[in-house]
Amino acid sequence: MHVVSREEMQAIDRYTIEQIGLGGPLLMENAGRAVFAELAPELNAGKKVMVIIGKGNNGGDGFVIARQLLDSQAYEETWLLADPEEITGAAAYHMNAYRAAGGTIQRISENEEAFTTSVGQADLIVDALLGTGIHGVPYPGYLQVIGIINRSGARVVSVDLPSGVPADGEPFAHEAVDADLTLTLECPKLAQFVQPGARHFGEVRTLRIGIPESAFKSLGIRRKVWQREDIMRTLPRRDPFSHKGSHGKGLLIAGSQQMPGAAFFAAKAALRSGIGLLKVSVPDQVRPIIAAHLPETMFMPRTAADFQGLSGLAVGPGLGREPEQAALVRRVLEYEEIPCVIDADGIYHLKSMLDLLRERRIPAVLSPHPGEMAHLLDLSVKDVEVSRFNVSKAFAEKYHVYLVLKGKNTIITAPDGEQAVNVTGNAALAKGGSGDVLTGILFAFLLQHRRMMDAVCNAVYLHGAVADDLVRSGHSMLDVLASDLIDRIPPVLHHLYRDAMR
Repeated sequence: MHVVSREEMQAIDRYTIEQIGLGGPLLMENAGRAVFAELAPELNAGKKVMVIIGKGNNGGDGFVIARQLLDSQAYEETWLLADPEEITGAAAYHMNAYRAAGGTIQRISENEEAFTTSVGQADLIVDALLGTGIHGVPYPGYLQVIGIINRSGARVVSVDLPSGVPADGEPFAHEAVDADLTLTLECPKLAQFVQPGARHFGEVRTLRIGIPESAFKSLGIRRKVWQREDIMRTLPRRDPFSHKGSHGKGLLIAGSQQMPGAAFFAAKAALRSGIGLLKVSVPDQVRPIIAAHLPETMFMPRTAADFQGLSGLAVGPGLGREPEQAALVRRVLEYEEIPCVIDADGIYHLKSMLDLLRERRIPAVLSPHPGEMAHLLDLSVKDVEVSRFNVSKAFAEKYHVYLVLKGKNTIITAPDGEQAVNVTGNAALAKGGSGDVLTGILFAFLLQHRRMMDAVCNAVYLHGAVADDLVRSGHSMLDVLASDLIDRIPPVLHHLYRDAMR
């Protein structure tokens, strides 16, 4: 499933209409019918549904929905925030079809008091005011109507985007519709995954409206949502004649006296995620503590860590920020013949060695949270958060890395600019230790997949899916521990593999 910007979606529409020959009215009809089909199960007799329409193509979708509502059991009202003479193109075609089918258009500007009263009586509001075309602050009339919708108390369903949210996810301070459900058309837009717009979407469902895949390929769209079918398609299959060396020989350099648990979480997660042979390098003082709980691992002195014979390295969780730890990170970077994962304190030390990243023959995998990303780039966390896609892409391309920018809707970016968005996971992951678990999964998957991008995307997906499974099966978002995440890896992997083999 592709993720697109405002300009990309407009170009896709043009290509579909001009090059493929699917007319604008047809695409609009498909969109409106798809939205109506989603709404149909809740359209009981006597239910009052208001369709609120602006003058753009999003409004044209609204007219199709309104026309379908005429033949439903629900009571339908259609309100227009424009002069009908301003409606043009495919939207005008569907406005006329709605009228010809017996529909009545009520103009908001002609009776604002009646409109406000009617909104207060509505059970369901279909928001078709503004779509992907918005840029900047909406006109005052639109802002006024958006405020009335938000104060209505009705269930609000937005078509494609909540009105007032810029499609590209740029920051904004004006009011936007707070949707209970957003039915986005054909593919998600950037704003769905970036604050502040993401807060307005509510539940999101993506509806296909008949745009062929060739339209996306023609524009070279290389940004997608990583879905369950993607991980099932790319999970590594074990050869029945394989041995432990076939599935990765890795060294994890992690932990400190202050944070011994970070090494434990990362190591245990790597073991649960299929790594063939794991060595762990921790300070001598904490080795007995960790060794008692990780009998499956081998331990290597920190001062004499040997990289020979390994197929991968991971460094950072709980490492500490002392200068001597920076030397370990530098050693990992300079050993460029095998993949490496760098997280947490490893990322902290990277700031003075960024050029080494670019020089590695095999790209490193970095998994910063927004604060760590801001530290690397001398930006504020806000600067990172409002431009997550662009910041990720620029850094990954410049320094030749696979970048995992963590957070809700984690963004994975390859060195060539390919991007994937992960939609698994929940706020239960907002707790110490969960990032260490991700490091372990990343490390293990990196050494088992043929394609690095698949490995990274699958690791992030699994990490989030485990948290989702915990919350579905009796945990709250408050009580989940890092150890709970590790314990739930086996059943989630079992179900993924079982379904993939069907």
